[in-house]
Amino acid sequence: MAEFETLLKNAGLDEAQTASAIAFREAVLEENVRQNLTRLLAPAEFFTGHVLDVLELRRFRSALGDLKNRALDLGTGAGVPGLLSAAIFSDERWMLVDSEVRKAEFLARTVETLGLSSRVTVLHGRVEQLSERIPEVTVVSRAVGKAEKLMAWLDPCSTWNTLLLLKGPKWETEWQEFQQGRWRKALQQQSRHEYSVGGQVSRAIIQLTRVPRGTLKK
Repeated sequence: MAEFETLLKNAGLDEAQTASAIAFREAVLEENVRQNLTRLLAPAEFFTGHVLDVLELRRFRSALGDLKNRALDLGTGAGVPGLLSAAIFSDERWMLVDSEVRKAEFLARTVETLGLSSRVTVLHGRVEQLSERIPEVTVVSRAVGKAEKLMAWLDPCSTWNTLLLLKGPKWETEWQEFQQGRWRKALQQQSRHEYSVGGQVSRAIIQLTRVPRGTLKK
């Protein structure tokens, strides 16, 4: 516990933020005994694999002026980035979507345990089947699938214009493939935020914007 707490404080989190992040990790570790949520269990692994992504996403969204918008975490799994981000930052509002019922149940319990029910909503199901229940949002996705697959899921939903993807070093190849596929005219890459873990693993947060249907060229 002390190691994880030290990592959080060294990253600039205050006492309340640190306590919330610790409580989130404890909930994940306890649930991980019953179902597989994450392989990153050790303090340093959990910090670099989960917390760091949340902190970098916060920095990027702040630079974009996006923090006023509700965000939707597509395929949230253990609740990263959405639930962890809401736990750390008291001004953020999130919707968490996961198609696995046991994960959704865990998320709902944890939202209540952490006292976040006024700012965090959990939806169980596939996002393309939940489109009527989704308000205007910024969509965020981490390690769920390639842009081609995500766009196919999100196309029925009309309440989003911005898609933020947390990606690894293979993003350039993925984007090249996307530009050859069915949805190549539906998304434009606007900006990106790059960061690394220990100077070895390159990561990036990609901002994609949706092209209005009426402007799509045949």
